[in-house]
Amino acid sequence: MFYAFNASLIRSACLALILLAFTPLLVNAEPYIAFREGYKCSACHVNNTGGGKRNDFGALFTQSEMAPLMEKASENAMDFSAQIGESISLGADFMIVEEALFSVDENLKSADRDERYEQDSQNTFDIRSGSLYIEANLIPEVLTFYLDETVAPGGAKNREAFILLESLPYEGYFKAGRLLLPYGIRVWDDETFIRQVTGFNYDNQDLGVEFGFEPGNTALAVAFTNGTQGRLDDNTGKQVSTVGSVYLPNVVLGGSFSYNKSANADRLLYGPYASVRLGPLTAMGEADWIQEDSGVSEQNQFIFFTSLNYWTRQSLNFRLAFDFLDPFDDVEEDEKSRITLGVDAFLTPYLQASAHYKIKDSIPQDIVGNTDALTLGLHAFF
Repeated sequence: MFYAFNASLIRSACLALILLAFTPLLVNAEPYIAFREGYKCSACHVNNTGGGKRNDFGALFTQSEMAPLMEKASENAMDFSAQIGESISLGADFMIVEEALFSVDENLKSADRDERYEQDSQNTFDIRSGSLYIEANLIPEVLTFYLDETVAPGGAKNREAFILLESLPYEGYFKAGRLLLPYGIRVWDDETFIRQVTGFNYDNQDLGVEFGFEPGNTALAVAFTNGTQGRLDDNTGKQVSTVGSVYLPNVVLGGSFSYNKSANADRLLYGPYASVRLGPLTAMGEADWIQEDSGVSEQNQFIFFTSLNYWTRQSLNFRLAFDFLDPFDDVEEDEKSRITLGVDAFLTPYLQASAHYKIKDSIPQDIVGNTDALTLGLHAFF
């Protein structure tokens, strides 16, 4: 991979190094925090499979278990309350980023081809995410109405809206409505291949029901939905999506499965995931196999993701991650990969900042897949 570095890019790179070295940065609401602590997703989130509004314990966790870098702000943080009544509370996530994309200069030379693929460097400010949450406890610890509304970027869009029935046998629950489907590790970054290619991410939802059971050190969720990413279907077939975990001392083992039979294609996904904690180090990884059959052609894909997180001072996290995709198992040299270097930290209990640098590698024709990126972010939440 060859990059045309001009003076402005060199200045940007120097600035990036300075920021990576000295700027206090964030921890996005990533699963590695739960893996490090040995918590199930439901310990901190209203949604039992993670993401969205934090419950009382999740909100208290950042105030009591973290050591934010702005101590004065932390002292005053306890004065804030998201309650708007005895049974109704609000929540929000808002993240703005500044992203620099570096220049690309790729050559494809073969016996019959001599092509060049180029792109100039660029940078832009963007709202990466903006969501509002409403939780109404109609009957405390039994019946809840939950609403997750995306308000930025773009226009308003409903992400989740469901009725949650809890206190069922075996620490069970039942959800019905618009759902983020259970599958894999719910990492914050939807651009990771395990979330982008599988389709199980924060941009895709579906209509249906979900059952879950969380007795002891185990957790299992199974969803039956239309399989149309939130649209009405016109058949009797339903998509099934499931994820299950076993929580052992310093180790989490899990697996996922999904099958969707539609008019266009049959899609089967499955794969394991795991995490292990060694002192301040937390490693996690997920592998997925995808089989799609349209009746005319078949496509088999393999995806792998792993990250190593080093947690220090109760406020700083250093991250190294690797992302891999083989989109066609019968095609040679079509793989894509990304290496992410990042620093994260809490500034206050409600504000985080981040810096991540992605080193990308793909086939020469894939300019986006070869564009290295530096992303600086501020994430406010409650």
